[in-house]
Amino acid sequence: MSKLRVLYAPRDIAGQPSEWARALRARGVDAQVWSFGEPAFGLRPDREWDQDRLLADPQYRWQALDDAVRGFDVFHLQYGRGLLDAREPVLPELWDLPLLRSLGKRVYMHWHGSDVRLPSVHAEREPDSYLAGATVDEDAIRARVSVARRYCDAMFVSTAGLPDYVPDAELVPLALDVAAWRTSRGAEPAVPVVVHMPSRRSTKGSDLVDAALRPLHDEGVIVYRPLSGLTRDQVKAEFAKADVVVDSLTIGDHGVVSCEAMASGAIAVAHVHERVRAREAMPGAAVAELPIVEATGTTLGEVVRKLAADPAERSRLRAEGLTWVTQRHDSAVVAAQLLEAYTRPRGRVVSAYPEWPESTGKKRVQELEAEIERLRAQLGPNGEPLPGLTRRDRLEAKPGLHLAVRRADRAYRSLRKKLK
Repeated sequence: MSKLRVLYAPRDIAGQPSEWARALRARGVDAQVWSFGEPAFGLRPDREWDQDRLLADPQYRWQALDDAVRGFDVFHLQYGRGLLDAREPVLPELWDLPLLRSLGKRVYMHWHGSDVRLPSVHAEREPDSYLAGATVDEDAIRARVSVARRYCDAMFVSTAGLPDYVPDAELVPLALDVAAWRTSRGAEPAVPVVVHMPSRRSTKGSDLVDAALRPLHDEGVIVYRPLSGLTRDQVKAEFAKADVVVDSLTIGDHGVVSCEAMASGAIAVAHVHERVRAREAMPGAAVAELPIVEATGTTLGEVVRKLAADPAERSRLRAEGLTWVTQRHDSAVVAAQLLEAYTRPRGRVVSAYPEWPESTGKKRVQELEAEIERLRAQLGPNGEPLPGLTRRDRLEAKPGLHLAVRRADRAYRSLRKKLK
């Protein structure tokens, strides 16, 4: 039997594809991570494609598609995006899903969070919802899910709160190499170090965290360390020194940060809704209930104050947290689940021609149609020749020059931002 070849693309969301690929390679699977654009947080994909060139050079786009089709059997796509989503300007989003299925490829879509959460639903269930008042095209989200439901072999979600939005998706727990994060711990300190490290402050409720923890820091009850912009190695070093790590207070679900904290031997604190905790439960396991300490913006200060005053409780939570991530979130456990999904009998496409979501491709077609009408209006009654190409037309006809102009414009905008 030939080796299974798995591609994770188009981005290494939260480092999860890298975790899956590493664990699958240990099982003899040929797994790679491709990033269409520069990866964040110091992540190192197996192959990085230049995002500007993908936009400007059609041959480069099709090279990426050709290399992928020839090189892989399984396409595990991320965050509601196709392999070349929004890179081919005259095609709709997720246009490549039915193409990949028609070529005999296994295709999977993985939803991670804001790509599928509907503000109208989330704001009803979460008083401090980070999506309250957000401008989000919910119809487009529903349409993407509809396309993925029809053309993917299966859909996955990364956290237990996301079945609220994609109930037919399979929960694949967040993955990490627990052994790589594990840290030796001494006696419980009298004054614990509390860390908050949001990937995006507005998403995690960081203002609520600051308001609750800065007074405790000023009192000397804790040492509060708000952090941002760290690489993976720097995060590991900080979590190894932390006693408590505060994750999100505004989502109702926990993220990778909580898992990394528990694997490091720190105590994870987050707001995890009771319905989500019920889905996380593992009856009969060594630790049956999610050991992340519950807190909201209103209760965080008192929760942390109690933890600071109770070394015995902190010690118990550390041990339970490490057991929990080992049994549920270790990369080897998650990889086994994915491998089973990739090799199970295939289903058929449910139906064809769903309502495709609004996309940059459709907008581009509309712009071109408007341009055609404008040019027609310029013609004389006897059908005089069309005017010559504009400077923009000539520029876009030369991918190399187009790419150079885009890069120069990006550098100029970056410089202006720095000088402000």
